[in-house]
Amino acid sequence: MFFIRYGEIEVRIIISGISGSGRSAAITDLQKFTEKKYPQKKIVIMNTNRKMWEVARELGMDVKREKMLDLAPPTLHALRSTVFERILKEVEEYEGKNKDIAVIINTHATFRWREHLMPGLDFFYLTKLQPDLFITVIDVINDIYDTLEANPLWGGMNNRLQIGIWQEEEAFITKLMAEIIKKPFYLIARRQPPNTLYKLIFEHDVSERVYLSYPMTHIKDSEKKKEIEDLTNELRDLGFIVFDPGTMELGKIHEEIPEDIRVFDFYQTVYRDFQLIDQGTMVVVFYPEIVHSSGVVNEQAYGFRNNKYVFAIFPAENYSPFTSFFADKTFISVETLIKYLKEEFIPSRKQ
Repeated sequence: MFFIRYGEIEVRIIISGISGSGRSAAITDLQKFTEKKYPQKKIVIMNTNRKMWEVARELGMDVKREKMLDLAPPTLHALRSTVFERILKEVEEYEGKNKDIAVIINTHATFRWREHLMPGLDFFYLTKLQPDLFITVIDVINDIYDTLEANPLWGGMNNRLQIGIWQEEEAFITKLMAEIIKKPFYLIARRQPPNTLYKLIFEHDVSERVYLSYPMTHIKDSEKKKEIEDLTNELRDLGFIVFDPGTMELGKIHEEIPEDIRVFDFYQTVYRDFQLIDQGTMVVVFYPEIVHSSGVVNEQAYGFRNNKYVFAIFPAENYSPFTSFFADKTFISVETLIKYLKEEFIPSRKQ
């Protein structure tokens, strides 16, 4: 159920993401959102890449920007160790002076450089830092490709399949780190609103986390799409964290994409959406109209079989027994669902 958190909070967060994923922009948006909406809370951002350059300059190392990852592994390790020693000291100083503070380590978990996978984090310092939360920011492969193509440093990364594999590796390694020190891990799309990241950081253990499952391929009507958007906003207005798979929908299709990349993206869609269900507490299934959706059918069953609350909105009195079998409760309208959630999952109604 939904609980209320009282008092002050100090939290340390690792936020990873590959180059071009919009990780830094998402963190900046979060900081601006917090300053405007929750000025009593403080967001401190520590960018490991920038700190690497600062340390290199202080040591008199004239490293060209495009050559940093070509440095010898022991040199990179020494630079990274120096950076994390400083981060550890700065984190303690910030936490000693502030309450209701979130210190974000903005970093890569991995680098893919010259057809080679390289570490972006040091496990030794990870255990010393003891983060409370791990998050990986992801984006659509086509959008990452376009971003990297426009960046002189990464202009050579013109292989969409490698970008997709790198993003998968980034999330996998970050999740593995979280599991090693037994902390939560969340995957979040760049196009999720900053409120999602805020609530994950400050309220992830007290807010219901909802995966919204709805037909995407066969819903063409703009009014039906608006109904999905309205439901998403209503769930957020209730105080829920909402994971919307639509934030990873392909924005623009590149016709020249080879078949192997299309297959990779298809499979990644399934694994990603199942991860979004795994990191939630609830699945809300919404059919704005009666259409076939293999994704919704499988997501509903997956959530139900994996200990999630599953609530389905089906716009007809008659439906298949499978529709209600894999649901804790079935509703005929958005209004009846929202009424139920207010009565059963909102703290003020339970006190």
